[in-house]
Amino acid sequence: MAVDYDPFSDSVMSDPFPAYREMRAEGCPHYIESRRAWALTRFSDVWKASLDESALDYTHGQTPGQLLLGEPCPTTFMTMNVPDHRRWRAFLTPFYSQEAIDTEAPRIRALVSKILQPLLSSGKFDVYRDFANRVMCHNVGHDLGFTEEQSEEFRALIDDMQHRERGQVGGGSQRNQAAAGTLFGALAAHVANLRRNPTLVVRQTKALIDAEVDGRRLSDQELTFYLFSLLVTGSETTPLSVACTIYLLAQHPDQKAQVLADQSLIPAAYRETLRLYQPTNMLARRARRDFSLSGKEIKTGDNLLFVYASANRDEERFTDAEQFDIHRDGPRDLTFGIGGHVCLGANLAPVAGRIMLEELLAGVGDYALVEAECETAYGEFLLGFTRVPIRFHRKDPAQDDFGRDRMGD
Repeated sequence: MAVDYDPFSDSVMSDPFPAYREMRAEGCPHYIESRRAWALTRFSDVWKASLDESALDYTHGQTPGQLLLGEPCPTTFMTMNVPDHRRWRAFLTPFYSQEAIDTEAPRIRALVSKILQPLLSSGKFDVYRDFANRVMCHNVGHDLGFTEEQSEEFRALIDDMQHRERGQVGGGSQRNQAAAGTLFGALAAHVANLRRNPTLVVRQTKALIDAEVDGRRLSDQELTFYLFSLLVTGSETTPLSVACTIYLLAQHPDQKAQVLADQSLIPAAYRETLRLYQPTNMLARRARRDFSLSGKEIKTGDNLLFVYASANRDEERFTDAEQFDIHRDGPRDLTFGIGGHVCLGANLAPVAGRIMLEELLAGVGDYALVEAECETAYGEFLLGFTRVPIRFHRKDPAQDDFGRDRMGD
């Protein structure tokens, strides 16, 4: 019997992995007739299709809502086909090179410490909301020239835009629409202020304002779209993955103990979290021409869902694919995608994630989840934990077994 799959169903938005497992077992792309869409859930299918850029149309959006429901699609390099995609992306690429990220690492570490230190005296905080989310908000705000207050305000509005009530299909709720109106209004006002006061234009925003392709520069509306898109991508997935790493380590005490004893294992733990809980659940494309994929005929105009979260758990690619193993020494995964639209932040995310986890675990030592208060993302687009409260005590050198007699929970 064919799998009854809809990315907007309550069961899938709550926990998509059972459906992904069943669709992978079909051995080919899964057709969703009601959406005229193919869900690519196997590693080999996502990999192969991603490398054939001439077959893919990116201009109808990146999210399932944009592609399948016709929700608004801000035009940036992320929603362009080649060659425009490469030409406009090139203005931002220097900020995300490995050399540039390594140069920024001390600033990021100082930012992490600034946000973490006040939390360490509390004995309890939420890794996602109180810590990682704020770190990445402030970091992207620095890159785009926003104040810390603006950065947190804008991220809260993005969260409201993406909020889904149980069973909600798409982003059309009053809460979603109100947040979108407020955010785009604030960003448009910010752009107008930058035009009036060029001395305020810095870093990535300056690169965008100065960008010119074939004699054309970005309009105010286009610049607003770029700021919005960079805000979203720069503050969204890394906090989810940092919080998820803390959660998964707590669920695997032996591996947590190893990481606490040896911080050189942190990058491996973070990579494994990204593979197992790929934060960008899926990205959307449309077929630009007819092509074949694993025995299925994709037609021009068909919708395509590249389900990275499923591909990263493909049993044909990864041994014990659904197990968390910080010592995994397997093949490359699809966390950052592949092809021309590979993630712009592929160098930033591992460095920022590692620094946050290093500083967090050095500061709190051992910890316990407040599991009853943990929450996962609910929706069609993102995966991970949006609440991971932990309890901890500062390490007492007089105790051989850290905090065990005091921890609770």
